[in-house]
Amino acid sequence: MNILGVGPAELLLIFVIALIVFGPGKLPELARTLGKAVRELRRMSLEITAEFAKELRDVEAITEEVKETTEEIKQAADIKSTLVESVEPALPSTDSGHRTAGESEEEPGSSDVQETTTQAEAEKKGTVGDEETVKENEAEDHE
Repeated sequence: MNILGVGPAELLLIFVIALIVFGPGKLPELARTLGKAVRELRRMSLEITAEFAKELRDVEAITEEVKETTEEIKQAADIKSTLVESVEPALPSTDSGHRTAGESEEEPGSSDVQETTTQAEAEKKGTVGDEETVKENEAEDHE
């Protein structure tokens, strides 16, 4: 039996030295004081252990909540990606002339550019000033 690294022989030697130093009258009082100190140390040790156990339970509960929240976020992201994948084929593409959300129907000045282009084409053909020809060219361009 080893108490704090002190075996039975060493413990008996310590008691004999204490009896010689303190005497038989003071030894019982010293033993009581030592007993109270050991009891207090045990009590404090149990309190600290209980406090650590409580904090550990709290941390585990918080960790579990974080895991659940993370799982919910992953599920929401999966649902979102599934919805996006199922909706993308139904969305019109920008290649066919349709606009997606966020794009304006016509940018400012784009009709001016078309008119200028049509007029330049008419000048090349030598039909400047002939409005009917310009309108016909525009109708052909739109088709």
